This record gives sequence, structure tokens and C-alpha cells, in this order.
Amino acid sequence: MDIVAIGHASVDLVRISGKEKNQLGGAAVYSALAAKIFSRAGVVTRVGTDFPGEFYSLLRKAGVDTSGIKQVQGKSTSFEIEYDDNGQAHYKSYNLGVGIHIRPKDIPRSYLTAKAFHIAPMAASKQHSFVSYLREHTYSLISLNTHVAYFQRYKKELLDLIGEVDIFTINDDEAMRLTGTRSLEHAINALKKLKHSIIVVTMGVYGSIILEHGEVSFSPSVIQRRIVDLTGCGDAFAGSFLASYLKTENAVKAANIANSVAAINASDWNFRALARLSFPSLEAFQEFVVARQRRLSKNQRSLEHFLG
Repeated sequence: MDIVAIGHASVDLVRISGKEKNQLGGAAVYSALAAKIFSRAGVVTRVGTDFPGEFYSLLRKAGVDTSGIKQVQGKSTSFEIEYDDNGQAHYKSYNLGVGIHIRPKDIPRSYLTAKAFHIAPMAASKQHSFVSYLREHTYSLISLNTHVAYFQRYKKELLDLIGEVDIFTINDDEAMRLTGTRSLEHAINALKKLKHSIIVVTMGVYGSIILEHGEVSFSPSVIQRRIVDLTGCGDAFAGSFLASYLKTENAVKAANIANSVAAINASDWNFRALARLSFPSLEAFQEFVVARQRRLSKNQRSLEHFLG
């Protein structure tokens, strides 16, 4: 195994245009599906007895190892999501279910030789326990991201965690909230002062900012003609960034790849766009993106139009 994503897998009730359906979701699932585009990937999570059997098949068919999924008595993590006419997701309710009991010893022994682990959003105390366990039992790279819902209770712990992991990803709004600042510029300056290796601040359609040992770089996003579903884009970015960084050891190059993966994820519902992607090399993926961009660019005004 190259990359293992740790966190929630969920059974989501989704409403779109008046229709309802149950679908597989969860931050760890999106991260693993993005990582498997370039690497062998697995997922560690706990699910309940209500977790549909076809979800295992779906993950395996997409190329994600499922031996780290532990089924226990109880209900799976679940979200109720409603999409408006603009494709924006609104979370109506959630239940963490048995997913709240994920623990380090759920990681299969065979996974401990993985090159890298990504710890998806959970309570910071839980994330810290995984970081400590992985530092003690592996020599792997550790990536971590979080969610704004954990800031009020775990702000100090999250700021401390940044210095304990190799890669920390967060979006621009979360960066301002976590640092207590009112602009992205001030948030970046605040993050620079923290102990860190690599921090990546994602900015949606605008790209991402990379802080590496205090140095700041910018990676622009790619053309996206139509955004269908933004769910899981941050998690897809985190998973593909880690996979790309393993291959390049270059944070800016990894961000360029991850920007493209996140944009592709947004081009279809759920993670359907990611499930069908797999490339033998980053170069092959970049050729795919270039071809895709050329098709999309026909529907965009050129940069020269705005500069002329």
C-alpha cells in the first residue's frame, strides 16, 4: 500500500431536484479515491451494519483497498444533503455513528508499511492519537486536514497539530477562522509563524497557496467550464496532493496536480469523475489534463482578451 486514508465513510441521503438517493460519501473515501489515481490506496474507517454491500464493491472496482473498513454493530456515519439549483450542497443533518469510535488499532498491520497516511477531519484529540501512533509504528509521511466544525472546541490542539504533521491542508475561509484573522493575507502571515513543514491553503477555483518552511508559493487552478458538485473537493485535493508529493517531492508540482484533480471532481456528482480515473504516471495525467483544457478552453475567453 502506498497511501492510506483514515477517517469517515458515510451513507448519505442526497436530495437533488426533488429526488432522493443514498450514496457513498465521507472525507476518507474522497481522499482515498483521489490518491488511487496515482498510487495504491486503502481506507481505514468504521461502518455500521447498515453499510450497503455494494459500497464495498464500488470502492474495490475504483481501485481502493477495503480491508481497512471495519464493520461493527450500530449505525454508520450519515449525512443528509440537499442541493440547490446552483449545485451547492446544504447539510441538513449529520450523525457520526460508529465512525466516532475509529481508533489507531483499526489500522491493519499490512497497512503499516504504507509510504504515507492521510488523516481526514475528525476531533483533533482523535487525530492526535493517530499521529502519535503512526510516528511510533511507521516511518511514513503524515498528511492531515480538518473542518471548521472542530474549531470552536479544538482550536489550540489544531494549531499544535500543524507542527506535528508533514502536510496540513485547509481552505481559505478555514485559514482565516483558525487564525482569527479577517483577510487571507493576514491568515497566511499568521500561519507562517507557526511551526510547520508544508501548509497548503486551497482557494477553490482560484488555486492554492503553499507554505513550505516559511516560503510562500502560488499554484493557479485550471479552467472549469461547469461546476456540478463541490462536495469532497477539499478531501480530493488532500489525497491527490499527498500522492503527487510522494512521486515528486515538490510541493508546488503536487499542488498543480491536486488543483486539477479537485476541479475534475467538481465536474460531476458525488465522486463519479474520480472513480473512473487511473494513470500510470503523473506525466500521463498531465497529458490528459492538457487535452481536457484544450476542449474546455474553446468555451472560455482567452487571457489575451482581458489583457488586450
